[in-house]
Amino acid sequence: MQLSSERWWENNSPPSERIQEEVHQRHLEIIGEPGSVPLSKRLFDFILALFGLIFSAPIWLGSAVLVWIEDPGPVLFVKNSVGKGGINFRQFKLRTMVVGAEESTGPVLAGEEDERVLLVGRILRKTALDELPQLINILRGEMSFVGPRPQRTILVHGYLETIPEYAERHRVLPGLSGLAQVAGDYYLTPRQKLRFDRLYVKYASLGFDIKLLCLAFLIAFWFRWQKGWDGRLPRGLLRFGSHKRAA
Repeated sequence: MQLSSERWWENNSPPSERIQEEVHQRHLEIIGEPGSVPLSKRLFDFILALFGLIFSAPIWLGSAVLVWIEDPGPVLFVKNSVGKGGINFRQFKLRTMVVGAEESTGPVLAGEEDERVLLVGRILRKTALDELPQLINILRGEMSFVGPRPQRTILVHGYLETIPEYAERHRVLPGLSGLAQVAGDYYLTPRQKLRFDRLYVKYASLGFDIKLLCLAFLIAFWFRWQKGWDGRLPRGLLRFGSHKRAA
């Protein structure tokens, strides 16, 4: 178990160089070198992320202070994830768990009632405010606002052994939100998420991205707070078959 903590961020279980290289090479074998990001998508992401960073600064500060008060230590969490083409990158998030949450477990997915999650962390997760630092990843071109949600490199390394087609979700940039999160939920299995991710890759376009982004905001700030909501959007909001695949 490797853990490296800096003053402001905690980097749990970084994958070894061997794991990173094996994941990358497996992607090259299955999908080859992915195409470039459409210019319209890149400009949309960059401009929106820049404005987002500026206007969300007070929320960042307030959230970071609350995390530190409840559990003093680094306020950011680094998640080593697989990006476009199978390349590892550092995905930033506000820390929502106790410091050193993975010291005894290693890199594992959080459970629905995970005791390691802080009280303020539950609020940050429910409102998706813990995702705000990923605006930095978007500015750097490592992520997009919409795309398959990044998965940890160490976990993807294992998935590729039994689900080699899992590499297909990395033909495009990973996203702050994706079709699997809008149409499904956090606790879908890797195979279930892959089904949604492949559909997204097939129908990807700037218009589809904007629609999914709007739906993600509705889920985070409206539907999740409605009493009795079962976690699923009305089917009419999820129609996307008429969209054409991006060039």
